[in-house]
Amino acid sequence: MATKPSFAGFAVRSLAVWLVMIVILVVVPDALEQWMAIEIARVLGWAVACSVWVVAVESAWKARYGPFARFGLQIILWVSAAMIAIWISDQFRVDVGI
Repeated sequence: MATKPSFAGFAVRSLAVWLVMIVILVVVPDALEQWMAIEIARVLGWAVACSVWVVAVESAWKARYGPFARFGLQIILWVSAAMIAIWISDQFRVDVGI
């Protein structure tokens, strides 16, 4: 029977994946912006980032939390990652007034 990893290990792994999500949410849209609207590029970045989350840590979350708690906690983490990524991206964006 498999045992749950310690909470510290779970938290560190979740934090690491959350930081990777932020990086993906900054890099992917900015890289795709030359070929499509930034809004569409951000949706594609969101799809990639959420896929990384699901592959890397979703099973650990399922083992620890029920569906409602998992949904609530993950929506907070995912939306905060997106908001931070948008803020970071906007800090490097130059408004040329076109």
